[in-house]
Amino acid sequence: MGQINLGLSVVMGMTLGIVVDDTVHFLSKYLRARRDDGLPAEDAVRYAFSSVGAALVVTSIILMVGFLVLAQSSFQINAGMGKLTAITIACALLADLLTLPALLIWLETKIHAPSLAQEESPNA
Repeated sequence: MGQINLGLSVVMGMTLGIVVDDTVHFLSKYLRARRDDGLPAEDAVRYAFSSVGAALVVTSIILMVGFLVLAQSSFQINAGMGKLTAITIACALLADLLTLPALLIWLETKIHAPSLAQEESPNA
């Protein structure tokens, strides 16, 4: 049981850095499109996908393959770490591609919808 806890703690620390990099990269392109180009949330998400989507997928796949090679190790701590890291990177990629854009669009409607309703109200 101690080996699993050690491997899990290493995986969490290591993959957190990798996952955060991909998310920050996507968010930086999204914010650039929102602030500099004045695009609405949906178009800013499209811009982020078109500019960094392929890079996120390719780098995540390369990292998963590299850690799956480590998963072939006969040393079980290394093998477990490789498997867990590859799975975590795959889950993070799915979250960056599916959950993050939906969350950004949803948050944008929640934040700006009340202010738009006040601007349109004749009593405001």
